[in-house]
Amino acid sequence: MKKAMYLIDESGMQQYNDLKEKGFFNSILSSSSVLTLETDSVTIDLPKHYFRFYGKLKIDRRSSTVVRSLITEGYLKDIPRSDNNPHGVLITGWKTLENKDLEDVEKNTF
Repeated sequence: MKKAMYLIDESGMQQYNDLKEKGFFNSILSSSSVLTLETDSVTIDLPKHYFRFYGKLKIDRRSSTVVRSLITEGYLKDIPRSDNNPHGVLITGWKTLENKDLEDVEKNTF
């Protein structure tokens, strides 16, 4: 996960730290859950360097499958390319606007 932090400013690090503090990552690992992120669309306003991501996050657990609506936004900043950031783009001011459950389907546990 640390390598991805080369692509985002402190706004992303703050969200990562908040999730880590709440035990999100440990919960995923300890329950052997599988996360799948599906992109619905991305809008970009090039003059403002603004983007908005629309997608769904599927969390597949042994006991259930949860699908969440996920909407995030932020800004794109050009930076020099490097080995850690070969695209030369930094995400800034990133925040999650929506992360709500759309469905929670229980699995048969025999």
